[in-house]
Formats: sequence, C-alpha cells, structure tokens
Amino acid sequence: MPGTNPLLVLIVREAALRSTLVARLAMHGATVWTGRAFDEKRPASVRAPAVLITDEESIEHHPGGAAALSGDAQWRKVVVLTRGGEPASEDARLFYLARGGAAPALTRLLEDWAAQDA
Repeated sequence: MPGTNPLLVLIVREAALRSTLVARLAMHGATVWTGRAFDEKRPASVRAPAVLITDEESIEHHPGGAAALSGDAQWRKVVVLTRGGEPASEDARLFYLARGGAAPALTRLLEDWAAQDA
C-alpha cells in the first residue's frame, strides 16, 4: 500500500491503554478505529486491509489465536500487545510489543512500515 496510511483497528480491552494509543497514534496522523470484536464491520470507505492492534486478553478466546488473525486477509499486519516480553514471530505479518512501551513502539513501527512502502 505505497503512499497510503493504513487504517489502524484497535481492539484492546483495557480502556486506559486504548485511549492512550488512540491519542498517541492520532497525534502522529494515523487513522484509528476502535472495535470490540474481530469480525465487526469497518467503515465502508475502507477497502484495503487494515492493521490490527490488539492485546493478549482480546485474542484469548479467538479460535486459532494470533496466528489465525494474521492469516485473515482483512488484516495487513497484526500487532499483539503483551504483558510480558516480546516473543519472536516467524510470521512476517505478526508482531508482538510489550504494552508498557506500546505507544512509542507503535509509532516507530508505523514509521518503519511507511519507509518500507515508500
């Protein structure tokens, strides 16, 4: 998706973390949409796959977990916020970030992806 900012879909259970991420990402020019479920309809104006940002609690009961989400065509990339460390992923579309530093780490990650797409 060269030259475009992807829609960021936040499905994060903790309200304080969700609010912090929305504010920080919006300040960096991101288009952010929050949802409660992975199968919710996105705005009709969004046709390209979105970047999913979620947390471990949200994916606990999702069949197949994070791997199933990263394999879903509606997600360009999947970022999972963890309470512990940042486990390595062999899936090029699946990323793990520690929730403690999630806001600055996400902005860096988005900048890296934009540079790769340029």
